[in-house]
Order: sequence, then structure tokens, then C-alpha cells
Amino acid sequence: MTKSLTTVSRHGDVILLEFNNPGMLNALDVVMGEEIVEILEATDAESTPVVVMTGVGRAYCAGGDIKLMARGEAGEDYMRRMNRLVRTIANHDAVIISAVNGLAYGGGFGLVLASDIAFAAADAKLAMVHGDIGLVPDMGAHFFLPRITGMNYAKILLWMGEPIDALEAQRVGIVHNVFEADKLVSETLEFAKKLSQRPRHVLRLSKQLLNNLPTMTLAELLEGEAEAQLESFRTADHRDRLKALLDKRKA
Repeated sequence: MTKSLTTVSRHGDVILLEFNNPGMLNALDVVMGEEIVEILEATDAESTPVVVMTGVGRAYCAGGDIKLMARGEAGEDYMRRMNRLVRTIANHDAVIISAVNGLAYGGGFGLVLASDIAFAAADAKLAMVHGDIGLVPDMGAHFFLPRITGMNYAKILLWMGEPIDALEAQRVGIVHNVFEADKLVSETLEFAKKLSQRPRHVLRLSKQLLNNLPTMTLAELLEGEAEAQLESFRTADHRDRLKALLDKRKA
């Protein structure tokens, strides 16, 4: 399936969603944002438990639509659409992985942070450049970044706007691993395929617990884990895997 600014291909139980507007460095305009939302909303986590997002060309996503901003059209509707995009990524039952192939600036950095896991090409650069044009970092950056890097380092990234390279992003936990550019997508897909073979209800339930964690007490979390475990006990997947373990064979 191909849309004007995004391309989707299937790789086993994984789909690869590519931002495909390289002439504009895959800038996050309203059209591309809506396409990403439509694709994800049409993706069933039971048949497609993992989605990999990456960019075509030398950028993952260079940020928001500055032409829209220059025309004075970046208002409440624009922000509502961008927030919907972040919620769709963060709250999707599938695991969303970003393969950061190049520049991830501004809103593009936000997409990486909203993802569950990120990998990066060795020459990737990430930066919160909003302040360069007098804007506040958005798309959940203030929510996600301190939880990954800690508050003090997050302040530096959010306020200074200076780019960090892939190895620094790995050091502070923003990306899980770094690969040479020509191997990034294949290595990410290989990881995604392995992850897709894990119990799908476990991925879904665990992601839901992690998403709710910031507002949960220990007692509430324990109750949530218990409910998730009770649901898991009832699945055929659990019974089959348990029997395979007892029979000393691979599930």
C-alpha cells in the first residue's frame, strides 16, 4: 500500500512504515501526520504486533511544517492533529519501533520519543530545535524525555537545542542500539521479527501497564499486573508454551 507521503510494506508479521517525502526531509506536515495515524489505526496488533517507522533519504523526520507556520496557519487544529499522532503511537497495542536513519529534529525527535524502542544509524542526529524559531518543544517531549534521560539532562536537550549523535543517544537511553546506515533497517527488522514472535498478549498488556505507570501507585500497579496475569493464564498461548517447557521442547 502506498500513500502520497508514506509507504508501507509487510515483512512477515511486521510492517515497515516509511516517511517518504525526502525532498522536504520528511517534514511532519498535516498530510503525513494524518497518513501515519490512518495506517496505525488500521493496523491490528494481533496480526501485526510490531511496526517499524523510518524515513526515506537522509532524514528520519526534520520536524514540523515550517511553511504552515510561516503562513500563520499553525494553530489549535494543527496542534490537535499532532497530539493525536503522538497518542496513536504511544497508546497503540502494537510495539512501535523507530529506525532513526538520519536527522530527527523537533517533531521528528518527538516521534522517536513516543515510540516504544528506537535504533539509530551511526550518522543520525537528534535535536530539540524548537527554541531556534521561538517555540516550546512539544509532541510529548516534556513527558517522555525526562523519563528516559533524567530531568537534568532533559533540560539541556530541551532548552539548548543542540544536536546529539547516535552514540550519545544510545548512552543516555534514547536509542537501544546503533548500526551502520546501510544495515539499520535490516537489523531493526530482524529485531522486530524476533520480538513479533513473543506472546502478543504479553506485549500488549505490558505496554499498557508501562503507559499507565506515571500515574499509578504501587498498589494500583500490582493490581494491574494481577489483572494482566489473570488474562494471560487464560490464553492458549500460555498453556502451549508452558506445556512445551515441561516437555523440554521449543514452543
